[in-house]
Amino acid sequence: MSLPNFLIVGASKSGTTSLYEYLGEHPDVFMSPLKETNFFTFDGRRPRFGGPDGAVFVRDSIYQRDDYERLFADRKSETAVGEASPRYLFTPGTAERIQRLIPRARIVAILRNPAERAFSAYCMRVRDGWESCRSLEEAMADEPRRLRESWASGIYLQRGYYGAQLSEYFDRFPTEQIRVYLYDDLRADPQGLLRDLFRFLGVDDGFSPDMSRRYNVSGVIRNPLLRFLWTRTHPLQAALRPFVSKVLRQRISRFFVATEKERFEMSAELRRRLTENYRADILQLQDLIQRDLSVWLRPG
Repeated sequence: MSLPNFLIVGASKSGTTSLYEYLGEHPDVFMSPLKETNFFTFDGRRPRFGGPDGAVFVRDSIYQRDDYERLFADRKSETAVGEASPRYLFTPGTAERIQRLIPRARIVAILRNPAERAFSAYCMRVRDGWESCRSLEEAMADEPRRLRESWASGIYLQRGYYGAQLSEYFDRFPTEQIRVYLYDDLRADPQGLLRDLFRFLGVDDGFSPDMSRRYNVSGVIRNPLLRFLWTRTHPLQAALRPFVSKVLRQRISRFFVATEKERFEMSAELRRRLTENYRADILQLQDLIQRDLSVWLRPG
């Protein structure tokens, strides 16, 4: 039986892709070749999702156990075997399904200020042509409809309630099997975070991956022609994906996506509204993980 012994459960837009890539460089870590398998969110049933990218999400997910185990079939002698699926954090029942199949799994979460995470997720969907609303405020007003229609993504507010979401894992797994990091930790001291993560996974903490590259940055495509090509060719991109190496896909993405300086900026009023919306949950999370999160409660 080929199953992982650790899982990165989220949150999205918080550094999960970076952790996935850095861990994949470690000689004693085997990562699933497919990031975001989403296997434990479906309980063996083919999912159904609405929204503009629902069909793409279903196509790219794994929901049969045989297919899931095949992702880990090439494992050799690696000590740590894992995968990364941010949907595991916010999908109810996922912690129970993980516990049922791999009760000794180590659970890793990395969390970002929920106001910033929501805004970053919105910018990414605008960039990729999946978001039709002209502002995050407009998209948040549309969120109840999107929830009713089971959208695969484009749900910005609900996915930031980390305290409630992580409680499921703390209820089902021993505390020593769970490690929670902050996106701020990754930015301030990535080497220190990775050393701690390597120790948590039981592998050599002296290994240093190449951390010169940033992954999954939400940029904006300024050039109208490039924006049209990027956002209106999803079927072609999907068809070519199996034949294009990851390295080449990353180069293409960097060509299309503008630099960090050209990204959208969140208004002070929107930041204040989001912060107040998440205040109670942030306080719950603070108690749950025993970390001072007061910086997340500041309006700016």
